[in-house]
Amino acid sequence: MNSAEKTAALLKLLGLAPYVHGVTELGEKIGCSKSGTYKLLAALVQNGLAAQTLDRKYTLGPAVYILGKTYEDRIGLSRMIRPYLIRLRDLTGENASFSMLVGGKANLIYREESLQLVRVAGSVGQERPLYAGSTGKVLGAFQDEEEIRRRLMDEPLTPFTPRTITSPQALLEEYANIRKQGYAISDGELNIETIGIGAPVRDESGSVWAAISIGAPRMRVDDAKRERYIFLVTEIAAEMSRDLTRGTVGDSLK
Repeated sequence: MNSAEKTAALLKLLGLAPYVHGVTELGEKIGCSKSGTYKLLAALVQNGLAAQTLDRKYTLGPAVYILGKTYEDRIGLSRMIRPYLIRLRDLTGENASFSMLVGGKANLIYREESLQLVRVAGSVGQERPLYAGSTGKVLGAFQDEEEIRRRLMDEPLTPFTPRTITSPQALLEEYANIRKQGYAISDGELNIETIGIGAPVRDESGSVWAAISIGAPRMRVDDAKRERYIFLVTEIAAEMSRDLTRGTVGDSLK
């Protein structure tokens, strides 16, 4: 990575739990010396994008809040998608999430938490690989074929559980099936006790730019619920795609 890429990587790392990080740890993750990491962090601190704590560790700075607030006020992505995710959460009783492709991974952008006491844990900013998890597989499946094959050559498929797909050929077949049926299921792939169902959100050209999903404890999803949840996720994803393209966001929910 060059300096600009390392600086961007630092910002992303500062936004991940536990949200306070040491220089040595950050340097190791971005492949940079301790002195080099200090210099990058100093530039971020100077511009308000990072801040130093009393114990000389680093966290996000106030300028990040301003940027995020500006994004939300002017672009308002969460405001647009929130009604759909609330509806999906209420109809299923499970977590409803919206994810986009960021830096080659599925990134959780917005989430409506299940109101049930037992639910799948997760947080905004969480990253998922493109070979495991329902939204990761949806976003991976609809990429360009050449990009998919290049990624499979460059990145090993590291298992999270015994159910994780680790064969490139098996993943290509899974992607083809996802494109055909229009949804993805992750049954114990990231965590053996959870199940996720995701579907693509498309732009006016039909290209997939995001995905929505639900996540639930496997013990709570029998065959009948599974089929109903597939229907709900795919239908609401289709509504989002249509409404966002036409500029009629939320009209179908009234």
